[in-house]
Amino acid sequence: MPKSLQDLSDSELIDVANQLVAALTADPAAYNVTPAQITALGTLRSTFDADVTAQVAALAASKAATATKEGSRAPLIAEMRTRRDMAKAAGASEAQMAATALPFGGEKVPPTATVPAGSVDTSERLRHTINWTEATTPDNKRRPRGAMGAEIYVKIDGPPPTDEKQCTFLTVDSATPYVAQYDGSDAGKMAHYMMRWRMRDGSTGAWSETISATITG
Repeated sequence: MPKSLQDLSDSELIDVANQLVAALTADPAAYNVTPAQITALGTLRSTFDADVTAQVAALAASKAATATKEGSRAPLIAEMRTRRDMAKAAGASEAQMAATALPFGGEKVPPTATVPAGSVDTSERLRHTINWTEATTPDNKRRPRGAMGAEIYVKIDGPPPTDEKQCTFLTVDSATPYVAQYDGSDAGKMAHYMMRWRMRDGSTGAWSETISATITG
């Protein structure tokens, strides 16, 4: 049992509030409480319960919107890259290419920039702090030349993913660390993370090793 109310997760706090209201209602004299005070407590509990439900729905909607956006980004970049390559093949001048605002060359990951290497700090309840570096230079927390950030994907519960299709996209993190927040219902589950570099021209690097960590409840 947590030592303080502050340590309870949202779902745990609602459960305790429900039990408290039930106990007070059953024997108000024993707890030196009036019916009006019990009603006020019940109203606060109901308001918080509704707000938690709304937050969960908003987080789910945000994740879905992000996944939809990422799904439309890839074909747009592919078509823009095709237009760039076709224009260059047709002999478009530098001035003409500059007028399109398209990057000239598509920066590639330099040989020393392989994949992200990560670690997960699980010391806080329902929160993972994901730290990443460049695998060949683990003391350097800067992203490689040409990279806009590290793509981070996660799979909750079950065995580690075999590819990103089994994961949910979290973010393109431009500066380590990234903090992932979880709901109380995820406590005790394993979170599996996959990362790769997202380059400024829209291309991506190779996948990192999968990093797994328990969501502390």
